[in-house]
Amino acid sequence: MSQLTAQDRGDLAAEMLPVAARLAVIVQGDGGVQDVEELLDELDQQRQTALLVVLAGLVDPDSSLGTVLGWLDFDEHGAPAEAVQTSRRTLRDLVVEPAPMDAGVDEVAVERALSHPAGAAGVRLNRDERRLGVDRGIRRGLSYEQVAERLGMSVPAVKRAWDRAKDRARAEGRYVPAQPVGQISSVA
Repeated sequence: MSQLTAQDRGDLAAEMLPVAARLAVIVQGDGGVQDVEELLDELDQQRQTALLVVLAGLVDPDSSLGTVLGWLDFDEHGAPAEAVQTSRRTLRDLVVEPAPMDAGVDEVAVERALSHPAGAAGVRLNRDERRLGVDRGIRRGLSYEQVAERLGMSVPAVKRAWDRAKDRARAEGRYVPAQPVGQISSVA
C-alpha cells in the first residue's frame, strides 16, 4: 500500500468499508468461519491489508474492552463473558509495544525531516523518532499541520503524540510550554 498515492489509498479504503461492514456482520453472528474465509479469499493481498486498516480505524483505542467486545456474551470456553464486559481496561491497554527495530533514535533523520518543508519524503522514521520529532517540532513552533506533513503523520496523531509527550515531560519534571508558538488556543 505504500506505493499508492493518498488518493488511491482513500479510494481503496472507501472500497473496503462495505466489505468491513460485511465482515463485522458475519463475525457478530450472521455467519461462520466458512463465510469469513470466502470473503477473504475474494480479496487480493492489498485489499486484505486495506480491510485491516479500515477495521482498525473503526475502533476507538480508548474504548473500554466492554464496549469493544460488548457483543460477546460468552468466552471461548462457553463461560459468561462478564469479566470482559465490566472491565475498565481499554483497547489501548492491550497494546504490546514491539521491540525496537534498531539501537535507538537517529536524531539526524529526525532533524532532516523537521527541517525540510517536504518533510520525511525518503526518510524512514520509526515510532520513537516520530515521537521525538513531534516533541521537537511543536516546541520549535511548528504547527500541528506542519509537523504532520514533515513526519508523515496525520494531524490527530500529532495532537495525540504531543499530549502524551506533555504528560511524559510533566511526569519527569521537565518544562512544558503552556501554549507552544504556532498553535492556536482552541487546538492546544
